[in-house]
Amino acid sequence: MCEQDARTEMTQAMPPVFLRPEAELRLAAARSLLIDDLRGYVAGLDENSKPGGTLIPRWAEASGLVRVFKGKHVPVKKNAKLLDDPLQLWERLYSTIGEAGSGIASQNDAVPLAFGMLFPQLVASISLTLYQSGPVPVPVELLFGVLASALDLGQAPSESTRYATAVTLDLLGRLGAIEQETADPAGLARIAEIVGKPNPSPVLVSLTPIAVWAINRELREAGVDAPVIGDAAEASLDELSPRLVDAAPEIIDAELKAWVRHRSPSDAAVEASEFLRAARLPEERLFALIALGETGEIGLETAVGVQAEGGLIGAVAAMWLSERGAVGPETVTRDEVVLGMADHFAAMHALGAFVHQLADMDDGFDIVDLLTSSDHPDRLELLNVVGVEHPDQRMAKKARKASFKLRSSRGV
Repeated sequence: MCEQDARTEMTQAMPPVFLRPEAELRLAAARSLLIDDLRGYVAGLDENSKPGGTLIPRWAEASGLVRVFKGKHVPVKKNAKLLDDPLQLWERLYSTIGEAGSGIASQNDAVPLAFGMLFPQLVASISLTLYQSGPVPVPVELLFGVLASALDLGQAPSESTRYATAVTLDLLGRLGAIEQETADPAGLARIAEIVGKPNPSPVLVSLTPIAVWAINRELREAGVDAPVIGDAAEASLDELSPRLVDAAPEIIDAELKAWVRHRSPSDAAVEASEFLRAARLPEERLFALIALGETGEIGLETAVGVQAEGGLIGAVAAMWLSERGAVGPETVTRDEVVLGMADHFAAMHALGAFVHQLADMDDGFDIVDLLTSSDHPDRLELLNVVGVEHPDQRMAKKARKASFKLRSSRGV
């Protein structure tokens, strides 16, 4: 499918991904209707089988299942074994999707010649975008811009770009490499705001597990750092944490579970509590608590000891224990509540989720009072976000006033 040059040019770190068991991947490959069509095409070859311009003959040739001999398609014997292994065949089809699609796209007058010639790059750009988004679906409207950028068109997505995107997604869909869903009204409104269109496409796209597996293999073979969940299980939490900051919540959870499973519960609890005490950032404290939670009762007992130490980490531990019902609410002071909650909001802000939390907050919850009374080191930054992003304009105005007072008191 994808040119290795397009892979190795990527300097942005790849997110860790979860790979499904091989048995599950084989089942997914066997369910691909495209594989059935290709098997049927190869099996039906005879002396009248001339190479055609349609998708199946082109893909069969691109994948090495057939070759042209005296103007006709004939099976390639050395690759015949691929037909008996759905997973290997699926991977071969995926790796040649750009070559197969290039000919199809070039035959359509709606697509400029440049698009047909660069079709492998188009496929690579879309695949990498979806891969880097992890389990979060990507609006198809944003993929139009991805292709325009990949081709260095320096302009808004044209109708040709949109058509090329549609062709790419159609091929990926036929193979079973992508899944599509429809955005809800709120999501559609957000897409319209981002792309500046009143009626954007509601389609959201994500990779299937088998496509994640195939892309991960390609990236690794190209020498790209493409981690798999569990690869860093032997690392310390200090080494693991930077990899989690830009990851989706599902990835963070899976990575920390794998990290804990690599140790005994007692060893994991000790390491996590030590990291919690030494953590400088709120997201690091959150990761430490998630890891403690995966160790069971010993993690709760360890957190009780951290709570007794007081300060910021004591407040964070107190709130965490209270949320799990491990300590009575009467044992948690108000100072611990506001400081612990403020640290949680700071962690969510670092992970890109604080704005969404603001939208979901109860109307009666006064986050400005909480932040200003918390004495949290990040409260000014959080107040600034509330002042801009809070959906309640009265609360936003209150946050701006509180931010101004706090900055004035600091002489900022």
